[in-house]
Amino acid sequence: MTARNTKRAAALAVAILVCTSARAEEPVASPLTIGGAVRFNYVYKSWQDDYKSGFFGLDTARLNVDYDDGTLIGSAEYRYNNYPKGQGGYWQHFLHHGWVGMRFADKSTLHVGLDKQVFGLFPFASNNFYSSIAFYAGFEDKYDLGLTYASKPGPFEWQLGFYPRDGGSYGGGGNTAGASNRYSYNIVADDSEQGFGTGQDDSERNTLVGRMAWHVGPDAQHEIGISGLTGEIRNGAGVDTRRNAAAVHYAGPVGPFQLMLEALRYRYRTAHDASQTYDGLDPNSFVMLGAFGYPYPVASKGNIYIANLSYAIPGKLGPFSGFKVYNDYSVLDKKIGGYKDSVQNVAGLSFSSGKWSFYLDFMRGKHHPYLSPDAGGLAATPANHDRFTRRINLQAGYYF
Repeated sequence: MTARNTKRAAALAVAILVCTSARAEEPVASPLTIGGAVRFNYVYKSWQDDYKSGFFGLDTARLNVDYDDGTLIGSAEYRYNNYPKGQGGYWQHFLHHGWVGMRFADKSTLHVGLDKQVFGLFPFASNNFYSSIAFYAGFEDKYDLGLTYASKPGPFEWQLGFYPRDGGSYGGGGNTAGASNRYSYNIVADDSEQGFGTGQDDSERNTLVGRMAWHVGPDAQHEIGISGLTGEIRNGAGVDTRRNAAAVHYAGPVGPFQLMLEALRYRYRTAHDASQTYDGLDPNSFVMLGAFGYPYPVASKGNIYIANLSYAIPGKLGPFSGFKVYNDYSVLDKKIGGYKDSVQNVAGLSFSSGKWSFYLDFMRGKHHPYLSPDAGGLAATPANHDRFTRRINLQAGYYF
């Protein structure tokens, strides 16, 4: 070997050693991540005379733990809410979700634990912070205890979940209903002090959910899907009935906009006796759903329609980016004689800056517990609440 070749070989060996050493010193990314968020809201309600200028306060503090080593996966989140007086003046805490699972060689997954039901538009049927009417009826962003399987990603995907129980109830202040201290809206036992005093004592059991979605068009940008749900309603008197739901949905671009559409039909079959009612209503014309501290009645049969349009604004404005404007519309068409439709429309803007995220939402609706003084608005509603009311929500959240 010539001297020149010897020098070249030596230089190559040194370079390999340096690169190897550099790689060895690079930290290996941990499969475990811990994070969380703290969120604050300003809220104005047009019907709330005691707070004509609105009110400001803490919305949520949460802790997140996630694990993913490529095969073993898991996720959990615990939340604490402490709302100001204008929002009810109460606190509560609950497990938002908590599951462990596996990712298989074909990228399909299996989760076991408190997990999100895969139903309809997924992961959300909305762009705004307050979701759609489907959320308040128990068909959006809902978490139950069981098993969820998701097929490998591709042009055709399907998911199947079986949930023997709901997500359970947790803790809260003395001015909350114990069974409703939870995140997801489930059928729950009514409360005599913080609810409607109907004596209904129902719960959800053995829920089976299936969903299929096709990704079509250029770059598979358009999603068309169908979903189905069936499960038991366990009556406190020992009588089991059923609940069923089905939905079709679309999500994808329309020119520069993003469109989401969903049509959903549900039916709760109940076995309430004549005493389990309020205001003389048919006790089987509604069920009690509860979350965030309080239960309220929802029509036992209805259709939900969702139409959302959004536009992502390119570029930055100073430190802010990720601008998206949207209008989310949803309606609950109650199939109970004399029950008036519930309407929710949210026009808004979301954006971010570093670890901060912001929502500016203008909400308008009627016959809705979060959009009017009518706490029973998702079921029957009195004539004096038959008008549109407004709610403004401005939120700042720090995510770490």
